[in-house]
Amino acid sequence: MKNETYDLLSKLLHWTMASIIIYASIAGYMMHLVVDNQPVFSFLSVLNMSLATVALPLFILRYVWRHFRQTPTMPSEVPELQKKVAKFVHSLIYQLMLVVFVSGFLMIKESYALFWLIEIDNPVKDSVVNDFFFMLHRYACLLLSLLILLHASAALKHHFINRNYVLKMMM
Repeated sequence: MKNETYDLLSKLLHWTMASIIIYASIAGYMMHLVVDNQPVFSFLSVLNMSLATVALPLFILRYVWRHFRQTPTMPSEVPELQKKVAKFVHSLIYQLMLVVFVSGFLMIKESYALFWLIEIDNPVKDSVVNDFFFMLHRYACLLLSLLILLHASAALKHHFINRNYVLKMMM
């Protein structure tokens, strides 16, 4: 019998990470629109950094778990090349997520209060280094957003056009 769905932990980690990344992407770009409104900018910034701080250990757990879980069987009608491209894109998404999390942490110039409770110090106190990681963070976020759009579009294509169970595997 074929395994046609991911396990519950994989689904929870996937959708938690997806929610955090989608929120952080939207909030990150919205912060550029509210830079003159310090209370709103500060709120979005702290929430963004706090969610990313929580997401990093979840990302590590997700990455490790993917090597132990049983991977569902893809529909037989999906061509091998498409399966290889999907695997490659997933690898890029994982790599970019790591770059986004690490660069986001290394770009901060001041400490922040994790969910307004626990002070987290900035590890790098050199503004030139912070600026480098800020630029790396911006480009990695842009690339990650594009790959996530590609990923979501492919899942929707499989569901609505190909009418196979690829999307249902993660639902």
